[in-house]
Amino acid sequence: MNKEKKYIGFDLGAESGRCVVAILKENKLELKEVHRFPTHNYKNSTGYHWDIKSIFSEITKGLKEARKSFGAEYESIGVDTWGVDYALIGKEEELLNDPFHYRDNRTDNIMKEAFDIVSQEKMYNLTGTQFQQFNTVFQLLAEIKSDSEKLKSSKKIVLMPDYLNFLLSGEIKSEYTIASTTGLVNPMTRDWAWELIDKFNIPRHIFPEIVEPGTKLGNLLPKIVKETGLNPNIPIIASAGHDTAAAVVSVPVERDNWAFLSSGTWSLMGVEITNPVLANEAMQYNFTNEGGIENTIRFLKNIIGLWPIQECRRYWLQEGRKYTYQMLLDKAVETENTKRWLNLNDQRFMKPDDMPEKIISYLNETNQNNDDAVGMTIRTVLESLAINYKKTIEEIEKVSGKKIEVLHAVGGGIQNELLTQLTADALGIDVIAGPIEGTIVGNIGVQAIATKSVKNLNEWRKVVRKSFNPKVYKPHNTKYFEDARKEYDRIIN
Repeated sequence: MNKEKKYIGFDLGAESGRCVVAILKENKLELKEVHRFPTHNYKNSTGYHWDIKSIFSEITKGLKEARKSFGAEYESIGVDTWGVDYALIGKEEELLNDPFHYRDNRTDNIMKEAFDIVSQEKMYNLTGTQFQQFNTVFQLLAEIKSDSEKLKSSKKIVLMPDYLNFLLSGEIKSEYTIASTTGLVNPMTRDWAWELIDKFNIPRHIFPEIVEPGTKLGNLLPKIVKETGLNPNIPIIASAGHDTAAAVVSVPVERDNWAFLSSGTWSLMGVEITNPVLANEAMQYNFTNEGGIENTIRFLKNIIGLWPIQECRRYWLQEGRKYTYQMLLDKAVETENTKRWLNLNDQRFMKPDDMPEKIISYLNETNQNNDDAVGMTIRTVLESLAINYKKTIEEIEKVSGKKIEVLHAVGGGIQNELLTQLTADALGIDVIAGPIEGTIVGNIGVQAIATKSVKNLNEWRKVVRKSFNPKVYKPHNTKYFEDARKEYDRIIN
């Protein structure tokens, strides 16, 4: 691979998105961020929404910046985003709604209503999907409950990256990795779980064809070409549309018995396998079977991640306390082990608003030290995350029968070096951290494989190893977490 190849990748998270130009030459990858933007959202009388038109205008700006900085010729373009949220497209292919934000409260208590129609066991047997109230299946049930006619009159439902791909290419498809976040996909057939769709009385006609990651959708639409000045022959690739699937593509594995952690607003921890795990034990532990590339399955659990810290900072900023993330990390580093534990799966921590008060309230309810110092608050979240990771690894080992020997951590969250070290301490194994830009690296990797610049996933991971220098964190203080485990289990139970 001596000839230089260029790609454009868009990676959208819950807080921000970016457009990156990736240059691939001599089996090494170089990333150039050309545009960063907020992922616009708003609240109004109907709920909490994504401003999808504003988000797409940022994508157009990103394409213009790519053209301005690196020219008009690219091998392909690909998009990844968070999961579960969707747009509805009308008969004339018009947008019927600004997508609801997964943190909207319309799905509060909806899971119980769903389980009255189809049991948890039946749902898990059909989909292997972790139960979370914001899953697409529960959002659609809330949609039916409030306005069933909108669904019936819709031409298609498209998840966030699929909708953005549609705006770029004109093609309406559902890429498998993102479709697998809905709770409406059968991991055995890698197609829609039609039996479940029928039981919930969701119209069949709204579901697009599912395609595998790496599928060419079509070339850049003429109106986008005109606006951006890019070559009209650039293909839009259905990359790994789910950001976690993309992140796993970037994991630079060299040995067996590894697990992954995609660390950011959410933490997603699991293993890459070839067949879904639909056992009752996996359901009890609330694991999910989501799609990967080259017919793999990501057997993983969603963990709340750095969201509570992001919300604490947002609240403090509103109070005029202008902390940067580095300032918060420094205060946590200066604080000794807190011996305080949060059940981060508690629903109160999923919602926005006064996060510091929610933490103090939880500590009071569980008879723990309620010191509200900033460093104590941040370190409590980080230590609780680390011990949660330990519990999750133990569950993976129990269900899979595999002894995990190393954890590969990727994503922006690994820049929080305290959390990464605490994770190594809690797990008692090496944590290999990197690449930081794991999601966009994986997004580009799927494009490179699709356009035949790289042979397959194994070869791409060699490119990642050659291009980035991961940092190894070795466990130093395992005893703290071992001693705390009994108390942690008591508190969360």
